[in-house]
Amino acid sequence: MDTHGYTSTEEVRQALRKIYHGDTESSLPPVILESLSDELRPIDQKGRRRLRPLIVLSFLLLCALVGVFVVFSVGARR
Repeated sequence: MDTHGYTSTEEVRQALRKIYHGDTESSLPPVILESLSDELRPIDQKGRRRLRPLIVLSFLLLCALVGVFVVFSVGARR
């Protein structure tokens, strides 16, 4: 601590790290997993997170569209 009774910036940083270290809502990976998980049944019988069906369907549709694009772009060059 400073001689005048002020708190240094490093002490404030350490205190904030200590406070936010255990908070799951301030950590990015758990928040992303929570937002992508299924709302009705977020955890399956084995204890793993379930993705939202809409996200899975959107991903499969995107893969199909990319596949069609690749097939037709490669097929057009032959």
